[in-house]
Amino acid sequence: MTAVELALLGGSLRPGSVSERVLRACADLAVDRGARCTVLTATDLDLPLYQPGATHRRPAAAGLLAAVRRADGLIVVSPTYHGGMSGLLKNALDHLEDLAADRPAYLDGKVVGSVAVGWSEHGAATTVAALRTTVTSLRGWVTPMAVAVNSIELAAVEDVDAAIRADARLMRRLTILVGQVTDFAGRGSAARLVPSA
Repeated sequence: MTAVELALLGGSLRPGSVSERVLRACADLAVDRGARCTVLTATDLDLPLYQPGATHRRPAAAGLLAAVRRADGLIVVSPTYHGGMSGLLKNALDHLEDLAADRPAYLDGKVVGSVAVGWSEHGAATTVAALRTTVTSLRGWVTPMAVAVNSIELAAVEDVDAAIRADARLMRRLTILVGQVTDFAGRGSAARLVPSA
């Protein structure tokens, strides 16, 4: 059986950001489930503003598009900026407009898990809603589980990675989300391998 291919997008340009640490925790959980992961952090997604109709894309944009095309599913993790996703991540998702002519187009047939990190679960929840709206606008299938992470305590600790893994409630929710992405993506991947009659 072919391994599920996932693209994980997100993080913040802030060094040591909690959102990037959560992104990497999701990647570790996916690898534990046998998935092959391409992790694109904020530095990989630091792209020029999306310009519709441009005939040339920078290598980072081409890399993003290649990773998404290759993926059976995605996990997107955004910091919460003023009640929504970061401009950096929104711009990266805007670059997926270049997949409009693909067959299937955009994220059609791909399952996408959404995670938002903010200084309150309420603020992060509004970002999750924005992520899910953008994903469905790109024809992606959102997982039933989405995760809103309250980072106020995580940001204050020295070892954020250890604190994330020690938070049983957070890890349970991330495990459910990653499981839904890998399971649903695996079904879609298997279906594409079956020859049509």
